[in-house]
Amino acid sequence: MDIFGYLNKYGNLSFEEKPFCETDSLVFSQLSYLKFEYGFSALAAGDEYVELTRFAHLSDKTLLAHGTSDPVRYNEFWLKILECPRFSSLKIGHIESHFSVDDCIQYMSMTFIGKSPMRYIVFRGTDGSLVGWKEDCNLATMKEIPSQKLAKNYVTKIVRHHLFPFVIIGHSKGGNLAMYATLMMKWRYYARFRGCYCHDGPGFNDTKVFSQRALTRLTPKIYKVVPGESLIGLLLNQVCSYRVISANEKASFFQHSIFKWDLDEETGELIELERNSNASKTKQTMFANWLGSLSREDLVQMTECLFEILQAKDRKTIYEVMALGKLDLGITLIKSWMKYDEATRKSLKKNLFSAFTYYKEAKEEIAASYGPKKEKKPKKKGFSLFKRKK
Repeated sequence: MDIFGYLNKYGNLSFEEKPFCETDSLVFSQLSYLKFEYGFSALAAGDEYVELTRFAHLSDKTLLAHGTSDPVRYNEFWLKILECPRFSSLKIGHIESHFSVDDCIQYMSMTFIGKSPMRYIVFRGTDGSLVGWKEDCNLATMKEIPSQKLAKNYVTKIVRHHLFPFVIIGHSKGGNLAMYATLMMKWRYYARFRGCYCHDGPGFNDTKVFSQRALTRLTPKIYKVVPGESLIGLLLNQVCSYRVISANEKASFFQHSIFKWDLDEETGELIELERNSNASKTKQTMFANWLGSLSREDLVQMTECLFEILQAKDRKTIYEVMALGKLDLGITLIKSWMKYDEATRKSLKKNLFSAFTYYKEAKEEIAASYGPKKEKKPKKKGFSLFKRKK
């Protein structure tokens, strides 16, 4: 069963009938990728919160799913949400959106409320913008990226004037923001905090920014999960333990999608695995060793050069890059390479060769873990009416 199966089975039950659980946090994470910011101001008309059902008209134009990783699937998800009173009865509010090419910010946060006092604070993960992807890379070089600061301030703003309980939720970069905002939270809010749900979110460049009090008191309430072939969720330094879960997709990149995660048919809970795969561990070690071999200046230089190339000809999304043919991409790379001075080229060559070396070693180690390749049996010659004369 997947998240759609969960909605089919439990979507008619209110949060009073079936209390909030971890699987519900997956639904909230997926809702955060829908573009509620498009119509919120007009619908709110000064109100703090708006019923989700009032966004129903936008599904006809697929505006809510525009720009997501899979617009068709996300639109199907939104239509299913509208059929499920458990979620369609909720209200959304305090939507904050920040996007800046110059400051490298792609940020989105929102809060959901129902009939109970509970507040569900949710952070959007990386979208398809190149700015968002570049900000992800900056996680490896900065102690605090702009989105982390915004997330920290957002939680304070939402919880400081009321006495309600709350949870903090996010997927991918949103999961990183959720953890960061949790661990940076002021101690006076600890008693009302019910948990942080991080779905395959990466770790941190520097964990020393968190106080010992926060790490001791709050990490037991951080519920982090990563799929069996995870790479993204295991990047950088971890601050808490995590559970490994099953996904119905073999490739590491596609397992990152919550739509691919397996749920128990009987309970609707995530299906846990004993450990992540050897390939996942090897890739994690390879990436950590490679990052450890580079200086901060090298990483910053590589990030700037990479995105200068990707953003050439005013490209704004990763989808535009993926649509490039090999010839166009090759021409773009050559033109960009020629712009750099000799010292920059030399530095880039060294670091790219280093990355290739670590990648090759990891690939060989992964292949060895699967044992020797089986020899392919020679194909049997089929019968033919027309045999060639020798």
